[in-house]
Amino acid sequence: MNYTSERIVVPSHTPKPLPNHLRTELTSALLSESAIPTIQSALSDECREAGWMDALRQRAKQLIRNGNAVTWQEVVNKLANEVKGGLDNRPNAPGGLRRGYTSEGSRSTVDQSADKTVKIEFPEIATERGIKVVRNALENIVEVENTEAQG
Repeated sequence: MNYTSERIVVPSHTPKPLPNHLRTELTSALLSESAIPTIQSALSDECREAGWMDALRQRAKQLIRNGNAVTWQEVVNKLANEVKGGLDNRPNAPGGLRRGYTSEGSRSTVDQSADKTVKIEFPEIATERGIKVVRNALENIVEVENTEAQG
């Protein structure tokens, strides 16, 4: 990637969340460099390799078959809630929830109750890869300005 405009200067002590103008500028630069599709592709590949896409599909079918979701939007909302950790995942939680990792490196929470419902979380490997890809893309367009007091 070769960002043709001047690099975006970001103060080292940027407030969180990012100011809207800075977020817009970064997004525009990433889009102009075709970095967004690269990031999406990397995340999608890692999720697919970790078996997460298949697990989502399986869980969506399960929600519909069990009558826990009727509309597509209900399925999406329930899956998003589960992925974000909307379940009580403490080791001694009611229903006997247990955290673990699949052989592909993705985290899952398996309900040990009678229905054997598989709950899903975003794969850590995809998060790690996503961070690397985003960092590489930003390094091409951002210059971090040292804003510490100099004396």
